[in-house]
Amino acid sequence: MRLVVATIWLLAGAAITAGVYWAFLNTPESTVWALLLSAVLSAAALALVGLTVNGAIDIWINGPSATGVKRAVRHIPAVVPAALVVWLFWWIAGGIDTRVALRSGEINAWFIARFGWDDMSALFTAIRYFTTWLRWVVGPVLALSLLTGIAAAGWSAMGRATWIGRALRPRTLLVATLWFVALVLLPWIYLVPWRPGWVPPTSVEFTFIVVKLSVAAVLIAIGVALIIYESLRIPLRPGAPQSAVVAA
Repeated sequence: MRLVVATIWLLAGAAITAGVYWAFLNTPESTVWALLLSAVLSAAALALVGLTVNGAIDIWINGPSATGVKRAVRHIPAVVPAALVVWLFWWIAGGIDTRVALRSGEINAWFIARFGWDDMSALFTAIRYFTTWLRWVVGPVLALSLLTGIAAAGWSAMGRATWIGRALRPRTLLVATLWFVALVLLPWIYLVPWRPGWVPPTSVEFTFIVVKLSVAAVLIAIGVALIIYESLRIPLRPGAPQSAVVAA
């Protein structure tokens, strides 16, 4: 039941956030007032992300309730340090990708000279998978664990290493990776662009696209909801009340 409610909450929050972000992208920046409007819209989009994710966390912990929405609103500012965590891992991953791209010739030459291997495409593919994992799994799981810590213990949770240890548990990362691949990555790669040849270019095509994208959105929302669940499955500290986080 909580998975269903969390999924619906995430879908609604994502739709509203996407609308605000679309307005931000289409706002001209030709005047001071337009720049101010862009700043307001970008801040609103970030706040909506915080509300959506904090609401999903509270649904998993306490179940759906109006009080939970109020708690999610109260914890919106926590999205700022969480976003910084995500940005940090995107920056690290981007740095790795850039350095590998700049030194790919040297890397190939070293393996040829050392081992006689002239095809290192598998290594570069593995590095690309690794940086994708950093961007889309490790960083977000750490950010979600931080949000959970702040929701359960207040801002003092930022100064503890517990949220880091909780996120970097092998089981947490493994299961979060499986959910990401199965319910986020694969639908995005294969389902979203899929257009079978038997679909006629009529209103049937439009209906097919709407259904296809709706199914993909639901699968991705389920995947995100389950990743959020994995980020808060164990207590924040020995003896913490089970109401604070979802027990493993």
